[in-house]
Amino acid sequence: MDDIPSSLQKIIQSKKSIKEIGIDKDLAKFGDTVTNFIYSLAKSVVLGKLDQRKVSRTILSTALKQSKMKIYAKTRSDAHGLADTAEALIGYMYCIGWSLESMAEILIEILKNYNLNDFKIEKLGAIQAFTHILTKIKNYLLTIFPS
Repeated sequence: MDDIPSSLQKIIQSKKSIKEIGIDKDLAKFGDTVTNFIYSLAKSVVLGKLDQRKVSRTILSTALKQSKMKIYAKTRSDAHGLADTAEALIGYMYCIGWSLESMAEILIEILKNYNLNDFKIEKLGAIQAFTHILTKIKNYLLTIFPS
C-alpha cells in the first residue's frame, strides 16, 4: 500500500488552479480538521499547556481577505464560504506535503506575540497568524499555478 502522503497527492492531483482548490467542498471539510488541529497545536505550544479551540469563520474569512486570497473563493461568498476556502487551501497544503508541525510553526511565529489568555487579543493574533500562513500558501501556490 502507498504511504499516506502519496495517496493524498493522488486524490488532489486533478486540481488545475488555485480557484479550483478554493471552491472544493471536500477539501474544505478535510481542511477544517487540519486547520483546527494546527491552531490547537500552535496555541498549546505558545501557552505551554494543552489547549483546544476551533477556529471561527470570522478569523478565517478575515485572514483570507487580508491575505488577498478572496479571489479564490466562490463569487459573493459569505463569511462561511470564505472560511471554507481558507480551510480548503490549508487542507490542500497538507495533502501536497506540508506537515502539521510546519504549519503550526508558521502560526506560532505570530501567536507568540499575543496574550492567548485574553479572548479578544487571541482573536486578533489568530487573524494575523492565519493571514501569515495564507500569504505563505498563496506565494507557494502561485509558483505551481501561475496566474
